[in-house]
Amino acid sequence: MDFKKKLICLALVLAIASCNSKKEDKVVLQKDTIVSVQKDTIIEKAVVEDTVATKIKYFLVNTFLVNDLKIMDKSERNFQYENVDLNDDGIPETFVRFSSSYFCGSGGCTFLLLDDKQNIITKFTVMDAPIFVERKKIKGWSILLVKNGGVFKELAFNGSKYPSNPSVVPKAPYDAPSSNAIIVFEKPFAEGIVNPF
Repeated sequence: MDFKKKLICLALVLAIASCNSKKEDKVVLQKDTIVSVQKDTIIEKAVVEDTVATKIKYFLVNTFLVNDLKIMDKSERNFQYENVDLNDDGIPETFVRFSSSYFCGSGGCTFLLLDDKQNIITKFTVMDAPIFVERKKIKGWSILLVKNGGVFKELAFNGSKYPSNPSVVPKAPYDAPSSNAIIVFEKPFAEGIVNPF
C-alpha cells in the first residue's frame, strides 16, 4: 500500500511538472513571437532614428556649438541628418545638414560628416545639397559628388577625411552622377524632418 501511494504521488508530481513545463514553453513562445513582431515594426525604426537625433543634438550642444549657442537665435538651431555607410564596414556614417543664416552664406552651407560616435570625419563648408554618394571608392570610401559653382565636384577620401571646401576642388571628370548613386538630402531643407537643438 505504501508503495502504491508513492507511485501515485510520483505520477502526480510528474504530471504537474509536465503541465508547468508546457505552460512555460507557451509563455516563451509568446514572448519570442511578440519580440519578433516588434523588431519588424516602424516603431522600432522610429526609436532608433530618434536615438541618432538625440546623440547628434547632444554633440551639437555640448561639443560642436558650445560657444556658438550663446549668440545663436533659437530659429537657427535646426538640423537634418541622413545615415549612409560610406566605407562598407556595416556601420553607417551620418551627414548633418544646417540651413539657417548662421551656417549658410552665398556660397553654400555647413555640413558635417560624423562617425557612429559623433566624431567629426569632415566639416564641409560652402556646400549645397544634394550629395551624391557614388559606388566607386577611393581609399575604401565612397566618392561624394556635389554641385558647386554650377559644375559637379568630386570629393575623394584622402585616408582621413574628405576635402572640406568643394569650391577649391577641380571640376569632376564627368557631368552628372551615376545612375546608381545614393542621393543624400534630395529634398529641400524645409521638406524634410527637422530636428531642433
